[in-house]
Amino acid sequence: MSNHKHHIVPIYKCIELGLTTSYKVGGIEFYFKENMVEVTREQHALIHWGYWCNDLKPLLEVCNPPQHVIDMIPLNDKRDIWAAQLLAEGEIEQIDTSGENSPRWIDGRKCNDPLAYYKEYNATPERKAKEKKRQQTPKYKAYQQTPERKAQKKKNSASWCAREKTKRQGVGTLKGFI
Repeated sequence: MSNHKHHIVPIYKCIELGLTTSYKVGGIEFYFKENMVEVTREQHALIHWGYWCNDLKPLLEVCNPPQHVIDMIPLNDKRDIWAAQLLAEGEIEQIDTSGENSPRWIDGRKCNDPLAYYKEYNATPERKAKEKKRQQTPKYKAYQQTPERKAQKKKNSASWCAREKTKRQGVGTLKGFI
């Protein structure tokens, strides 16, 4: 089983804290060497999941970092969910990001039925006002007048008309849809 190099304080947090001057990992320089520990893939996934769940036990099972390093660890950060999920490769039961455990969960709307969520979202007065304001910008108006955009609109219109005509006729071939 191959070992993974795990940054106790994740790379994104080191960059946010400005701790990037001493040794290089993937072209990025890091300040303190006690930030690195070698673990198995499963341990690596559980450590990131522990960071998300405010649980440092998986980390403390493999190393004992100094307190100043522990203080820099970001807990309950959504970026650790994705690291844990990718590393787990669906093999670790504790790591579950489906349904209500998904960080995208909003009363079941977005992750259960994205089309219904976006339809509801686009119907809100705030969204309509924002879109209307965007359509009034000079950049948007200039884009609508470009020859490429006009040609695309004409093509889309012809395609839509052909589909509607086929539907109204009630009979026909699949030729129009291919």
